[in-house]
Amino acid sequence: MGNLVWVILLVAAAHAQDLEKRHFYKFCAPVDVVTESSCIAVQRGNSEVSCLSVSDSSECAIRLAEGKADFGVFNAEELLLINQFYPSDIEPIIQLRHRTKQLEEFEFQMVAVIPTDPTFIHITPRERLERLKDNGFCHPGFSQSQWLNDYILKYFENTLSVNPLQCQDNVTVIENEIINLKNFFGKACRPGEWASNKSIDQELKEKYPELCALCDDTAACSYDNKQHHGHFGALQCLTQSRGKVAYVALHYVQKYLQTNESYQFLCPDGSILPLSTSNPCAWLQQPWSVVAVRKEVAHSLKEKLSNWLYKSNSDWTKSLSRIIQEDSKGVDLTKMTIAAYLKGREIDVENIKTCGKTIRWCTIGDSETNKCKWVAKAAKALGVAPSISCIMSNSTFQCFRDIKENRTDIIVIDSNYGYLARKVYNLSTILYSETEMDKNSVTFAMIREPKEDNYLIKNFQDLNDKKACFPEYGGLSWLSFINAARQNNIISSKSCDYPLLVSELFSGACTPGIEDFDHSSIAIPSNVSSKLCSACKNQNDSSCAANETNRYYGDKGAIQCLIDETGDIAFIETTNIFTIIEPNKYRILCKNGSLAQQSGLNFDEQCALSVTIDSEIVGRKKDDEEISRTDTILALLKLEDWLGYRVNARRSIHIYGPFNGERNLLFKDSSVGLISTSSTKESVVAYKELLDNIEKCSGSSLATANLIFISLVALYHLLSSHVH
Repeated sequence: MGNLVWVILLVAAAHAQDLEKRHFYKFCAPVDVVTESSCIAVQRGNSEVSCLSVSDSSECAIRLAEGKADFGVFNAEELLLINQFYPSDIEPIIQLRHRTKQLEEFEFQMVAVIPTDPTFIHITPRERLERLKDNGFCHPGFSQSQWLNDYILKYFENTLSVNPLQCQDNVTVIENEIINLKNFFGKACRPGEWASNKSIDQELKEKYPELCALCDDTAACSYDNKQHHGHFGALQCLTQSRGKVAYVALHYVQKYLQTNESYQFLCPDGSILPLSTSNPCAWLQQPWSVVAVRKEVAHSLKEKLSNWLYKSNSDWTKSLSRIIQEDSKGVDLTKMTIAAYLKGREIDVENIKTCGKTIRWCTIGDSETNKCKWVAKAAKALGVAPSISCIMSNSTFQCFRDIKENRTDIIVIDSNYGYLARKVYNLSTILYSETEMDKNSVTFAMIREPKEDNYLIKNFQDLNDKKACFPEYGGLSWLSFINAARQNNIISSKSCDYPLLVSELFSGACTPGIEDFDHSSIAIPSNVSSKLCSACKNQNDSSCAANETNRYYGDKGAIQCLIDETGDIAFIETTNIFTIIEPNKYRILCKNGSLAQQSGLNFDEQCALSVTIDSEIVGRKKDDEEISRTDTILALLKLEDWLGYRVNARRSIHIYGPFNGERNLLFKDSSVGLISTSSTKESVVAYKELLDNIEKCSGSSLATANLIFISLVALYHLLSSHVH
């Protein structure tokens, strides 16, 4: 028996030494691209590779630069973004060409095709480009069925040297773009979505019908031939002599026109080449995807990868090959930088010129600012305009002040701060964040479950002379209580002086922030604020601030206020407290004024004080900034299209997801998209109604007094004029 134990120990020790000697390379695997089961398959047997799960390719690049991962797969768009941050830390070592296109150097090339014209031989290159003016433009159009982004699809019109960008301050970025096209080409067919907002898109097409005039269906602004993402339609537009230039992918020219001598390539410098040339001049060339590695292991890993991918003879190498090569086949690259590999593409995205005022995004802290910078550069590379800049602040309230005083333009906020943003800082909604169904902000009133069936509070009327715990003054819980209290007639609906009304209702309360400058546009009388802070302050805590110095700040603090029996009722947002309480020790007071039938937090939403969206984007609401506001909306919607939850998308950075391992940066993780201020989604409507109801008073005492005073003055002057 003893010998057997020794044998087992020796085998285990040998295995451990073998593992120690074996070097494991970490493959960074974006969760949207590489499944967990694929990773498990790669790590089986005598594998030399382990998976490092990452949220997207931007995190993969960060992990490579940090040395926490060794290699990953990136497409050209991702490399373009990565090069802005890590130009020398990461190297492409294997090119991944599609199995059916092994002889093609690029994934695709964008070319301009014009009719063959004998007179073109005797004119200068610049004159050839100038001949395009007023001669019509055939464009493939914009659609989600193809993965050509706006930067690629607009490259020809934006870089045409004889048509420099002209910017008018009184129109939006997209309208500037359309005016430029109309003024140069005269007419065009440019199908698909010009603007990310349907009503704006339709308005522009009605205002500038010239850019749909060359389409088969001018009313719908579309080609009859919708195959091949509009590229065949654009070539038919050219061959039917509607327009004199078509900007399309080379692959479709070779398929549709082949070597037709009636047409030729127009080069960016104005020179011309026949379609039969073996080296077409492209306006833009998109390199293939690559396997890229961190610089320190480039040499050793390249040799190993070649064996794993091309000579795979074990289950784990075959699994790795399937993940990396999929429908492609690897081609070894000579040693080069990302910039050298990206020939044919713009490298410095900062040099891309656009119209419109830069969108200044207010961010809080280093991590959020860093994510914003990645998003801003990704936006540039995708052709989203105007440009975005990221300006770091130290708090949500400082961002509010910066926006109000025109130092920044937008911030994404928790809906808890929506009322304060409007009331104190005069901001308004740019777009609402659509919230996942089960992550809406749900607020409710909660009391302690008594040991016997002897409830201190049975309805809203019983709240008189009790003590209340609020997470924060002006937040969703405060507003939701005010709304319910008015509906249940325990505070007056004739006044909007809510601090005074609440102080008269309760014998005391903890209302963090009510004494702060950040939370109020007017000074609240000290006797009122003192009473509404009285429950916060005791021997252990003298703070009523809306920060960690106050034991009872926030939803967790309001629960603690209830646990300590400092307060009799707490008004709380559910998502923040489920994990920190024992539900059976509490009972809900429903919006209609009745107690929930059972203890715990399993209640019908009808019982909640409010059910609203979780966040929104806010900015200034001045009328003279309507153009910039529209530009911002369209840019954000376009960002959502490319970096949000798009079906089968490969995003360079997930705008709503975690970044570099941190959650709730720029947007809350509960966000699934952006929706307009006119949305009729139930949680949006509920949010707007909650804010509107708080502002509706059938006649506040101050307003009434002012009206009486003004009327008396007017009457005095009227009588005086009659006497004289």
